[in-house]
Amino acid sequence: MTGPSEVPADRRELMARLLARKAAAAAVPVLPRTGEPMECSHEQRRGWLAARAAPETAPPNVTLGLALTGELDLPRLAAALAALVARHEALRTRYVAADGLPRQVIRPAQPVPLELVDLTCLPEPEREPEALALALAAAGERFDLERGPLLRLTVYRVGPLEHRLLLVCQHIACDGAGVALVAADLAAAYAGEELPPPPAPQYADYAAWSVRRAAERTPKRLPYWRERLAGIEPLFPRLPALPPTAGPMSATARVRVGRGVVERLRGGGGDGPAGGGPVTTFAALLAAYLVLLHEISGRRDLVTGAVTSGRGRRELEPVVGSFVNLVPLRVGLDGLTGFPALLARVRESVAGALANEIPFDALVAGLGAHRLPGVHPSFQAAFVHRGDPAPPAGWAGLDVRVWEHEVDDGGFDLALTATPRGGTHELALTGRLARFTAADLAVLAKRLAAVVERPSLPY
Repeated sequence: MTGPSEVPADRRELMARLLARKAAAAAVPVLPRTGEPMECSHEQRRGWLAARAAPETAPPNVTLGLALTGELDLPRLAAALAALVARHEALRTRYVAADGLPRQVIRPAQPVPLELVDLTCLPEPEREPEALALALAAAGERFDLERGPLLRLTVYRVGPLEHRLLLVCQHIACDGAGVALVAADLAAAYAGEELPPPPAPQYADYAAWSVRRAAERTPKRLPYWRERLAGIEPLFPRLPALPPTAGPMSATARVRVGRGVVERLRGGGGDGPAGGGPVTTFAALLAAYLVLLHEISGRRDLVTGAVTSGRGRRELEPVVGSFVNLVPLRVGLDGLTGFPALLARVRESVAGALANEIPFDALVAGLGAHRLPGVHPSFQAAFVHRGDPAPPAGWAGLDVRVWEHEVDDGGFDLALTATPRGGTHELALTGRLARFTAADLAVLAKRLAAVVERPSLPY
């Protein structure tokens, strides 16, 4: 038998060329920049249409909050922000309508608002609460997609050496994973480091490539979704139409559980392992969330929306843009004999959904009569599992930590965001105030923590 080292040199060279050709054919091609409008991705289309037609169901703005201790150099921060925007095209893109759909126009350069709000005139105990209240309002302010810019930076001065930084970006330009890229570039530029060359491809290249890929995949995968989601019912009763109010649309309650507790949940919560192999943290926390949703709604046939990252290719890892997709996960509780069985069923549902994933707007359009009535197409509850949002080091003498702030998100009736933080997992339940009170959500968060710590199936 011929081993790898015994393959003739000419054959190895031929194999290398063939592999390189195959990789090049599969790669995201870089398109010429002519200044003309370019095609939008399905993710951009979904965000654009929601912002125009149904702002209450549009994804919330993406935010980055940092607490800075030390001598903050504002001109230096402004220059770092400009360098960040210059590197990522999605942060200097505006959107124009053409035949009922958006097209993106990339600008060569664009100034980005940086505002300083000095709160040191207030009594010291009032400064931090006021900064948080202002941040909540700023996080919910809408952007003009046609004019741009689609991000802004606000610095709240709460002491001579204490500042709170809030970067707000329209979701069409940046997603949660992109915030980590933005934070790293902003820190590096502030520290005086030269940022790497702009990534290639950029987001507009991905947009055109992903639309072609979706056109190939959607017809093949829609039959799965038509069968999978046939006959679904609303999780919650439809709410009556209410006039818009000036106050917040949502509230959030948070609890923390130890990582050891979550690891035990992955193993079946003490009831024995789930069949079929290991269970991810995502699947384990989703199973606990489904138990809570059953207790709230009384339903045993549950559909939850999961957020997927959409960054499955290496060349897209350094690209800022909106890659996230929404995937419906349908899980029935009937016939289960214990929590490990629920874990196995959740894992099966997740695997099937990911294997047949298509852009959410294409899925909704393809479902036709199977579209679920209610506030949001196909589901009213959502689940997001994020990475640890620890800020990058390198802020040139500043001590930097995550600044926890609220974001008003009324897109779903109820959403769970699970975030690892050191030795714990933070479980944040965000609910629409038209459906839940803040007190309701606090009770539900404690109940969810109890399910995670001592899981059991409802009967």
